[in-house]
Amino acid sequence: MSEKLRIFASMKKETYIRRRAQLKKNMGSGLLLFLGNDEVGINYADNTYRFRQDSTFLYFFGLDYAGLAAVIDIDNNTEIVFGNELTIDDIVWTGIQPTLSEKASAVGVSKTMALCELKNYLDKARSKGQTIHFLPPYRGDHRVWLWELLGVELKAQTDKASVPFIQAIVAQRNHKDEEEIRAIEASVDLSTEMHLAAYRMVRPGIHESEVAAVVEEVACR
Repeated sequence: MSEKLRIFASMKKETYIRRRAQLKKNMGSGLLLFLGNDEVGINYADNTYRFRQDSTFLYFFGLDYAGLAAVIDIDNNTEIVFGNELTIDDIVWTGIQPTLSEKASAVGVSKTMALCELKNYLDKARSKGQTIHFLPPYRGDHRVWLWELLGVELKAQTDKASVPFIQAIVAQRNHKDEEEIRAIEASVDLSTEMHLAAYRMVRPGIHESEVAAVVEEVACR
């Protein structure tokens, strides 16, 4: 199991640098906006569901942390991760984490800015006539965020999402490199172990919840 975990965590900084470079080459111009996911409270803000980062954000920036956004400003050859440093109140819940600049540096991004600066950066880009590309939102908070950042009405966001941006990402992600193939193979092996755990657990008289708990234990380990 530990070997599988190492495979999942083994993506190199150069991998993310290469992916972003390829995307910039394929897109050619404009500003690419990436919205990371945030924590979602169950019954109050700090009692959250298990965090899941946006897959596209992970693919290009590899940062599995809540409360981040990023831009690839092709016209100015700039990549920026936006986020906030943890407060003492945050650390109570998250534990110690790297600083924002340390997180960004780990995936080959040298520039960081506070999250509150994102709108200002986008406003300046729009004033210069830059095209801002964004993906169709699938979360309610992203819809509100896009409205706040770009002024795009919620009902219009899917239609106004960038088709070239979507197509460039799909074309790139359709081709898997060796690191991705190893991660996929590890995922398949892990799924097999989960199924075998269920087979071993099933017997007359037990509840489905007991089987589900054993299956989840394998993944959590």
